[in-house]
Amino acid sequence: MQIKNMQINNFGKLKNKEIELANGINVIYGENESGKSTLLKFITSMFYGINKNKNGKRISDYDRYFPWEEGEFSGKINYELDNGDEYEVYRNFTKKNPQILDKSGNDISKNYTIDKTAGNKFFMEQTKVDEDLFNMSMVIMQQEVKLDDKKQNELIQKASNIMLTGEDDVSYKNIISKLNKRQGEEIGTEKSPTKPLYQTKQKIEVLRQTKQEINDIEDYKYEIEEEKTKFGTDIKEAEKELELMHELQQMQNEESIEEERINVNIKSKQEIEDKKKEEELKLENTKVTKTQKKSRRTLYIISLLLTISTVILYFLSQKVISIIMLALSILAFFTIMLINFKENSKYKQIIEEEKHERKNIESKIEVLENEISAKQKAITEMQSNLDLKNNLDREKLKLKYKEIQGIEDLISKKISSSNIIDEQKYINNLKLKLTELEMKKEDITEKCENASEVEEKLNNYEDQLKELLEYNEAINIAKEALDKAYTEMKENVTPEFTQNLSKAIQNISNNKYKTVKVNDESGLMVETKNGNYIPADMLSIGTIDQLYLSLRISSINELTKENMPIILDETFAYFDRERLVNVLEFLNEEYKNRQIIILTCTNREMEALETKEIPYNKILL
Repeated sequence: MQIKNMQINNFGKLKNKEIELANGINVIYGENESGKSTLLKFITSMFYGINKNKNGKRISDYDRYFPWEEGEFSGKINYELDNGDEYEVYRNFTKKNPQILDKSGNDISKNYTIDKTAGNKFFMEQTKVDEDLFNMSMVIMQQEVKLDDKKQNELIQKASNIMLTGEDDVSYKNIISKLNKRQGEEIGTEKSPTKPLYQTKQKIEVLRQTKQEINDIEDYKYEIEEEKTKFGTDIKEAEKELELMHELQQMQNEESIEEERINVNIKSKQEIEDKKKEEELKLENTKVTKTQKKSRRTLYIISLLLTISTVILYFLSQKVISIIMLALSILAFFTIMLINFKENSKYKQIIEEEKHERKNIESKIEVLENEISAKQKAITEMQSNLDLKNNLDREKLKLKYKEIQGIEDLISKKISSSNIIDEQKYINNLKLKLTELEMKKEDITEKCENASEVEEKLNNYEDQLKELLEYNEAINIAKEALDKAYTEMKENVTPEFTQNLSKAIQNISNNKYKTVKVNDESGLMVETKNGNYIPADMLSIGTIDQLYLSLRISSINELTKENMPIILDETFAYFDRERLVNVLEFLNEEYKNRQIIILTCTNREMEALETKEIPYNKILL
């Protein structure tokens, strides 16, 4: 791949810059703070976009490289891949996606995957190199080869990591150790009481036992509910029967009261009838008086007859007898007349009184007869109403309690006070038992209140156990995969790495060091001129710098099939002249098919290239 030219409209401190790059070595020269690092960021941003998120930084890359001056935050880059395809990319950095044209000027932006977060992934799909890999391998900056005594071992470890795992910050041993440690601490085994796996299983066992106990209690709770239902039904039936008893007793009491009222009316009727008889007797007495009057009249008649007889006897020559009879007749007549005369006025008064009394008696008799008739009618109505009411009540009870048969028998058997008391006692006993069941239910309910909580905890711990087991399986799979990758790396990639690295260090060190190897036990080893291998940490700091740079350059060939550019930003600031010349000469010889871009603020690189008569393209920033 070759970057042909770049047009920077406005990016950070850079504005209106056009840069033409050649194949081979390009030296971009600029004073400190002239924008070399900004240019490097522009290149990666044109390919991958610029992030508006801080990602742990104090300020986001978008805000950091936002134009210092007014103008469009944009730029354009032209490049050609190894297969000869040429592309022109224009990007307005305020927008997520760029415009991509092929060498014929066709817009092919939609031919590539567009990610909602990362935007158009055209460059990664063209080169199979993502942004992290690009920055990790193709871009080598000053601080990555500058080393002091304290960081010597760290850099050697990075070199070993690259040779054994392909990445400088990934150590197989450390990864395995960390995975084992994490597996032990975060998972553990079934025999380690203090570890999550053991504790989780124990908690699950306890919760399952608790759940079973709760289920047993729940079953008992259902039994209690059934008993409660039964007692409730019995109480309702008993209360219905008691209510019926009370209604029957009330009905009987009402019948007694009505009968008593009827009896009172009957008694009143009898009294009235007695009074009527008395009045009739009085009326009879008045009739006797009339008889006496008739007797007197008879006496008058007899006296008259005696007189007539006397006259007849006188004419018949019975003079003595006739005289006597006459005398008696006259005497009787005058006696009667005298009595009548004396009593005449009194008799008349009595007669009037008797007439008046008779009228009163007759009136009273008439009233009493009316009262008797009314009482008889009232008694008849009361008896009829009582019978009707009894019939209605019985029909009502029959309808209300269809299940109760023999209402007449019930009336006679169940309305006694003793039966009602017994029935009430029976209901009270049922209610007492129901209360006891309620108390038991409350106790059980209290114990079962945590059932949902227990179930939830159990589910959570079962999920945790599942996650732990999956996590454990994932770690085991990861370790197996790492072991397999590590083995393949050592068998296939590492030998090529060490070969390239050995060649690079040999050229850079003027054959002072020949071969570089790495193994699990000793780490990175370097062969000296006499054939002896020494640990890399015994080398000088400058040699370790060379070794690490050689390793980074050597790894590029293994990371992508595309001949990506090698970008060196102030990489040789701490190299002496001899090492600088050697490394530039090595790059020129070994990487002729790659574009090399050197960003520097000194003339040292250009002087070294000119000393070796190595052609380069100079660009002033």
